[in-house]
Amino acid sequence: MSRRFSFGEKSRGKLLTCAPALASVLTRAIELSPIDFTIVHGFRNQAEQDLLFASGASQKRWPLSTHNIMMAGVPYSHAADIAPWIGGAIPWKDTHAFAVLAGVMFAAANERGVELRWGGDWNRNGSTKDQSFMDWGHFELFG
Repeated sequence: MSRRFSFGEKSRGKLLTCAPALASVLTRAIELSPIDFTIVHGFRNQAEQDLLFASGASQKRWPLSTHNIMMAGVPYSHAADIAPWIGGAIPWKDTHAFAVLAGVMFAAANERGVELRWGGDWNRNGSTKDQSFMDWGHFELFG
């Protein structure tokens, strides 16, 4: 039997900043996943978004990212960044682990009837080879 994972306190807090459809997918994905993962970002405030844009980690300025959505003054992110959590750390260069998480996220989204776009395949053509900006841990609501 595979190990069951659950979100830690920080990830649960970030989960609460996500739109309900995305939060549902993330919650199901952690249940399905063969590897533990953390939510790195849900909603991003202006300072966070500006910093990530300036560093090149994001291609969107505030408030143009799907991470920056608010609804009635409450964070309602249409995007989440997740990362494998292995041995108490994020293995940023382990693209295989990120690809496993992509499969898990798409399985969970399919179960929930939610369409996603992944930062490893922005154009949704099934190939990671034709992307100019790889964001392996990024998932956003699509459609």
